[in-house]
Amino acid sequence: MDDTPSDLRARRRLDTHAEIHQAALELFEEQGVRETTVQQIADRAGVSSRTFFRYFTSKEQAALPGQRRLLRAIDAIDVSPDDPIASVLQKVEAATESAMAGENDPELDEHRRVARLLTREPDLQALAAAQEQALTARLRARLAEQLQGGDPATVLLIAEIVVAVWRASWERWGELALEGRAADPVEVYRQCRAELRRIVG
Repeated sequence: MDDTPSDLRARRRLDTHAEIHQAALELFEEQGVRETTVQQIADRAGVSSRTFFRYFTSKEQAALPGQRRLLRAIDAIDVSPDDPIASVLQKVEAATESAMAGENDPELDEHRRVARLLTREPDLQALAAAQEQALTARLRARLAEQLQGGDPATVLLIAEIVVAVWRASWERWGELALEGRAADPVEVYRQCRAELRRIVG
């Protein structure tokens, strides 16, 4: 079956998005975030700076386009007001774990590169923190919608805990990658989750 023009345009948009993203990763790895300009990223990707800004609002965002997997996992969470709170937390953690890149994931190497950059680049950490606030708000809204009449403080705490463990897992994975240790991100996530359980009892 032949691609329609709209299919070709959509594919080209995805390709251009990926090319800009890869160019940003390469340049940030080679020379750092602060030393890299939007024009350099555009040149490496073979596009104009005007085209760059059609896809990303900043050079930092080109390396961290967003937590698409976790957003999809959040939107798929299915809990009930009848579920015990411990069960709600377990279901949300299971959804979060499913968004982690496992050892056989085709995007694992790219995720490892991003995690390494996040560990050493403060400018990327600031953007990641803003993205995490958006994730927390999205998760909180999803839980509030499904746990109709649920305690707002409980909903907030679950959202904050889940995103905090997600962030800690990425940070720890990035530290291990910088040390040259090829850890499985899912196992790192499970270890961070277990350590939180140990700390809070």
